[in-house]
Amino acid sequence: MQQTNLKPLLIAIGLIQLLLNIILLIKVFYFFKPRVWVIFGLTEIYKPYRMKLLLIPIFLILTLQVFSQKNLFDTLKIDSTTKIIGRNPQYDKSKTYEKYNFIIEDSIKITEFIKTIKLGKEVENSMEDPNFKLTVIKNHKEIASWTVNPTLKSAMTHDGHTYKFNLKQIKKLNEQFPFKYYHEVKTFNNLNEYEKHLAAQKQKSNFLFDYKPQFKYEGNFEIEFPKNSTFPSPKAISDSITPYIEKIVNKTEYTLGYVLNSKNMNNRDQYTITIQGSK
Repeated sequence: MQQTNLKPLLIAIGLIQLLLNIILLIKVFYFFKPRVWVIFGLTEIYKPYRMKLLLIPIFLILTLQVFSQKNLFDTLKIDSTTKIIGRNPQYDKSKTYEKYNFIIEDSIKITEFIKTIKLGKEVENSMEDPNFKLTVIKNHKEIASWTVNPTLKSAMTHDGHTYKFNLKQIKKLNEQFPFKYYHEVKTFNNLNEYEKHLAAQKQKSNFLFDYKPQFKYEGNFEIEFPKNSTFPSPKAISDSITPYIEKIVNKTEYTLGYVLNSKNMNNRDQYTITIQGSK
């Protein structure tokens, strides 16, 4: 099951409506302006025209407000392995926001959730400690994670942008979809040992996902990319440079990631990508 992305269609409808409203506004002013002095004293005749002129700009404002909203999960494709989890981060030992924990596994419920959750206007990047995580899992892999700042009422998305976010949208999901989890840390001597353990965990119904350990990586380096039409997001950068990297090394011998460090959070005109590998 996949979600149809209606965002381009909605934006197009909004723009057409906006254009029609502007044309109507111009026509009304053009048609009635020469007669203003004639009918100014005729209150009952002028009042309907005045109301019409006032309603148009108000409607324009409402139209712009509706289409300025953004879906939190606007590009998510749903299948039978998709899960959405709201959780207190495993490193928050005090479990500050555990009362909000939830898990949604049913595809229909996930679709409803996606339609409901909205972001507000973009704001300055920030990250609270402690915070709350929204995590998307597919086939036992964490494919995306959002950081919710409950006190600041904002959310940082997977592309490094931060938007206003109303926590009330998720506050009561725990009542319908309760969720508790534990985080286990294990040490492996080699990749084969880890893969055997992972395969065994995937057979368990309560296993969610893991953070893969590093075995061959001896060092790392960073590459800074300007934020522009060629590199609009970390994913676009990854898609662009991965083919070149894999001409040199096998895909199992390196990792490429966008780390939410102070540089990426404070300098929003660039994306710094971290590459770890044996060479």
